Amino acid sequence: MSSDYNISYSYNVGQPGKTKTQRPAAEPQAREPVVDDGHLYAFGACEEINLPSNTVLLVSKDKPCQSVVTRDVAIALEHCKTFRTLQGHAEFLTAYMPELGGDVDGVLQVLGTVRDAGLLTAADDRLAVARSAAQASTSLAESRVFVITCDRPAAVERLLESMLRGAEIGRHESLYLIDDSRDTSNADVNRELVSNFNLSSPRNMQYVGATERAALISGLHEHVPGAASSIDFLLDHKHWKGQKTFGLSRTLCLLLSTGYRAIMLDDDVLCSAIDGPFLREGVRFYDGMCEAEFYPSEEAWKTRGVKRDEDPLRGHLHCLGLKLGDALARLGLQDVTEQDLEGSQQEILQRVTSNSTVLVTQNGTFGDPGTQDTAWCFGLTGDSLNRLLQDPATLEPKIATRQYWMGWSQPTFSGQANMSQVTGLDNTALLPPYFPAFRGEDQLFGAMVDYIYPDSMVLNYPWAVPHVPFEERHGHVNVTPEVAGIALIENYIVSQRPDDRSMTSADRTAHLINLLRSIAQKSDEELSSEFRCALAIDQANAVHQLTDQLRKAPKDHAPWRELLDARRRRYFKAIGRNGVPVRFGGVAENTPEAALWAALRSNLRAFADALEAWPALREAATRITIF
Repeated sequence: MSSDYNISYSYNVGQPGKTKTQRPAAEPQAREPVVDDGHLYAFGACEEINLPSNTVLLVSKDKPCQSVVTRDVAIALEHCKTFRTLQGHAEFLTAYMPELGGDVDGVLQVLGTVRDAGLLTAADDRLAVARSAAQASTSLAESRVFVITCDRPAAVERLLESMLRGAEIGRHESLYLIDDSRDTSNADVNRELVSNFNLSSPRNMQYVGATERAALISGLHEHVPGAASSIDFLLDHKHWKGQKTFGLSRTLCLLLSTGYRAIMLDDDVLCSAIDGPFLREGVRFYDGMCEAEFYPSEEAWKTRGVKRDEDPLRGHLHCLGLKLGDALARLGLQDVTEQDLEGSQQEILQRVTSNSTVLVTQNGTFGDPGTQDTAWCFGLTGDSLNRLLQDPATLEPKIATRQYWMGWSQPTFSGQANMSQVTGLDNTALLPPYFPAFRGEDQLFGAMVDYIYPDSMVLNYPWAVPHVPFEERHGHVNVTPEVAGIALIENYIVSQRPDDRSMTSADRTAHLINLLRSIAQKSDEELSSEFRCALAIDQANAVHQLTDQLRKAPKDHAPWRELLDARRRRYFKAIGRNGVPVRFGGVAENTPEAALWAALRSNLRAFADALEAWPALREAATRITIF
């Protein structure tokens, strides 16, 4: 890399003990050109060990190799974790890092020596492992479908009608409406809607309301008497005193689908699949922001969208529960080549083993995104960002109108689920329960599945479903950044995930239980310190991202630059607060810190106990009749 940056010619990457010493800038030596071999590479996971003279020993975590590089080279390699050719990496680094002075040839020379030292992973090697993830038989468990609702009978009626029109209902073993309504009149309407649905449906739907849930709770108390408090924590509204219990309904779905593949639908979607607007060939292994397009109205995306012949329920089952190699074949990607992996992330492909299975499936969304937070817009890159910025005068309306496509343009395998409005789960695996209440339960669930099954895959399909809430919703571009406590728990779990591949899923579950209990045992001072640190890291990362976006923002796009700068300033203001700006569900704002930490301890202890009792509860649920 350039001599101005002092990272390429001063230290060559080499074998331990053979690293060349720094040479004076006045004695330049000729460099042999590195020829790009056309293969795709990414920088693998390494342990960094600081050495004297601003150097670093990089020790691979995946294979027996190590090398000494300058600190600046180590920093640059952290931006090489996406699969590209050596030339592609060199061009990216010189564009991303002005300090390199545009010296593509110098960067290419360093990358060549890093490759020769074994610290770059070849895409071909990871592709071979992915193809090996196949099973002798592709026989899969039957499916059960769940509609989840709470006090929205009009939405239920619309969804059930769309299922009758657009789904192969008879192919599923069972159908359920999980009704979390607090208003008994809404519950009565929903029960009637199910009865009417069954008059036309080739498969009857079971209504699961307060009576049926009480019967399940009673049965679980009888079959697993030692887990009474965990049962109530996971399933009983009385425990939550009027809090929103999104996770409770999803946990109920898991208990009723033990040993099956499950598909969960929010009540305000339509059972209709629409192709993404920018379909591409190939496959991607990627964990990050989905793609986006912006529409001026609901009518705009409805008239432009291309409806698929396949219904979304069947679409989810296409690969749900398959080993990765079989999923690739079923998607028509059995002949995928190394070049098809360009843009995929090393971190996701590195987790692939011969046992990798698609445990979760997701799809995109047309219409409302399902969240009032517009922070995702500030993380857009590439074509999605270009579409957002296309006309400066329409920037704020595009964000505030909340008529989007958010999804993927090709089959995309990820490591952690973030849950769409329709979700597939392979519940033949021992999936964990959801945290019963508050927002963020779906992301926490995704982090726990990732923790317990580190080689599992989330498949994001390149089609979407309409998400059309009845109530009017508006987006805001100037929302003050807030951090929910459950999001910090999720981040903490992700950061503590064991690297040991020899651990079984049972070992990892026990490790997770102990992790939750260890947090609950900390003092107020320890919790305050750790959460302040976690929050600071989260906020600092956001500032870095916004600064990077601002640096790359078009100079003549004043509205976008102003939004980025305003949001960055709000993060700086949040960082400067003396109090703990963390909100836990169920705890009122301005609650004293002591009460905040007491609530956290109580919930984490109860959730750890529930996770420990969960296998017994799953098994017992298969023997309980509630209808």
